[in-house]
Amino acid sequence: MMDAYTHLDMSALSPMAVLEQWMDKAAIDRALVVETWSQDNRSCLDRIIASPSRRFRVALCFRATEERFSPSILEQEAVRGIRIRTTDLQAFRPFAAALESSQKWLIPHSEVGIGKLTSELIDLVADYPDLRVFLPHMGWPRRNEKDDEDWYESVSKLSRLSNVVAGISAISHFSREPFPHEDIKPFVMRLRELFGPDLLFAGSDYPLFEAGRYADYMNLALEWIGRRAEEPGRLESTLFESSVS
Repeated sequence: MMDAYTHLDMSALSPMAVLEQWMDKAAIDRALVVETWSQDNRSCLDRIIASPSRRFRVALCFRATEERFSPSILEQEAVRGIRIRTTDLQAFRPFAAALESSQKWLIPHSEVGIGKLTSELIDLVADYPDLRVFLPHMGWPRRNEKDDEDWYESVSKLSRLSNVVAGISAISHFSREPFPHEDIKPFVMRLRELFGPDLLFAGSDYPLFEAGRYADYMNLALEWIGRRAEEPGRLESTLFESSVS
């Protein structure tokens, strides 16, 4: 079973070891560890890149204001995705061909709303039709604690693109109710109708939820998706398809 979207608890003495402990308790064997915008976990991710593991892959952030990004990073076995803000998608265009040919994943962030992100992605994919897109956090169904009026139309459009998958993650962030967050379930059911279970993936968004509920959140997402955890889909197979020694 894969955790398709996790961070690290950087308050822990050994962040990677603690994550592995939670994963073991929840019977999660592999995970995609995503860089934070603050870069607080980047040193841990760099160690994963330097010493690839069968258990972990990483997604690194693209920042238009930084000069450190190079498409050569995509040659690294452990790097399987690039996380990017909507407002940086235009600046990313010179690197889009490299990401497309690498067959790794663009992981967008919807800081200005799913409507704007959708229009930018549709435009980008029109020029790079084989670009793979992993849409996390259920497509950000709420903004500022209110339902995003663009969400239904936007996720419908994105589901029609051939190389887009979606993640069920950050459940507690968008919910107005306590666990098990029944107010979020209708959004997931709509995504399941649009994408189908094989193109939906469970992510914990660890550690950004109620302490001690790692397994609860993974199991909740998997239950809503309705896909057998032991059957890898398009995202998992491409994240972990290459072996490392």
